[in-house]
Amino acid sequence: MRIVITALTVSLALSVIGATASAEPAFEAADTPIRESAFLHGGDPERGAEMAKLCTSCHGYEGRSVTSRYPSIAGMDEARFIEGMKALRAGEKGHLMASMTRGLSDQDFADLAAYYASLEP
Repeated sequence: MRIVITALTVSLALSVIGATASAEPAFEAADTPIRESAFLHGGDPERGAEMAKLCTSCHGYEGRSVTSRYPSIAGMDEARFIEGMKALRAGEKGHLMASMTRGLSDQDFADLAAYYASLEP
């Protein structure tokens, strides 16, 4: 149920503010090697994969963006991903992602981070 509500929130936010989004990326993918374990922060990569379906319209299939407007997040370091998402949720970046992250929990961030960290950049 939470994923459905989050999906509706994301869809609505995209339709309302998508055209006015800043061209500046929220945070850049790190040039770090992929870790063998994607569970360092207690995230569930399978749940993260389900949630990540909402991210594909901007960040591309499996987190590989096809445009420079949105960063690729595949292979991103988990800690960096979580830190960036928390900053966005707190409104520290003033980016359209602030509205996308408001309804997400720290566990949601950990699940998404585990999924994206498990992918090849």
